[in-house]
Amino acid sequence: MDFEQILEAIEKLSVLELNELVKAAEEKFGVSASAPVVVGAVAGGEAAAAVEEKLNLM
Repeated sequence: MDFEQILEAIEKLSVLELNELVKAAEEKFGVSASAPVVVGAVAGGEAAAAVEEKLNLM
């Protein structure tokens, strides 16, 4: 099965089936599909600017 066939198979899944697929992949490979939380974006404009500045220095 090539990538195109995999994508076509995924495209046919329902939202519930996609959720189950993600959970199964997370368990099988020991990873998490959760998006990382950016602390600066939650804290507000000044904090976000400070985080961005620090990241630019790295």
